[in-house]
Amino acid sequence: MGEVCEFRPKPYLDDLSNNMKVSFVPMADLGQNKMSFSINTTKSIEEVKTGYTYFENGDVLLAKITPCFENGKSGIAKNLKNNIGFGSTEFIVIRGDKQKIKPEWIYCIINSEKFLKLGANNMTGSAGQRRVPIDFVTDYKIPLPSLADQERIVAALSEEQSIIAANERLIYLMQNKIDKTISRIYKK
Repeated sequence: MGEVCEFRPKPYLDDLSNNMKVSFVPMADLGQNKMSFSINTTKSIEEVKTGYTYFENGDVLLAKITPCFENGKSGIAKNLKNNIGFGSTEFIVIRGDKQKIKPEWIYCIINSEKFLKLGANNMTGSAGQRRVPIDFVTDYKIPLPSLADQERIVAALSEEQSIIAANERLIYLMQNKIDKTISRIYKK
């Protein structure tokens, strides 16, 4: 991945006002196995320019600490206030070369079962504070189809994810209906 992606990109904040509002994404706001995530908080650059991880629209965020990594906490930064975000120091920020790789393709790779299992096996640190090393991610070998093929594959995967989400919603609704029916029967 290191051949087609930049990791931990440097912020360009010198010309920006310290009072300018930017998006803030704590670990809790990054979803599990979801390409997108909601932006719930904004802060001034002054509040976040030190001690937090910088990213921009289109960057891919990957949780590096256990159990967040194993749970698939990752996503693509979109709709950031002023196109800038800051967040947990436990994020690895991945910015793909736009001429070679789509953020959605990066997301699909880092959210794959193979990547997550291998990454978990390569974690370092003590219990409860284990992290996937950046070298594991930069050295990870990936398939690199054309941009058009990446778009086609991601579109197919997204359609399948939509079907799964709809089925999960249906299961939830049916389970509630069953529970209400059983409760009604017991009240008689």
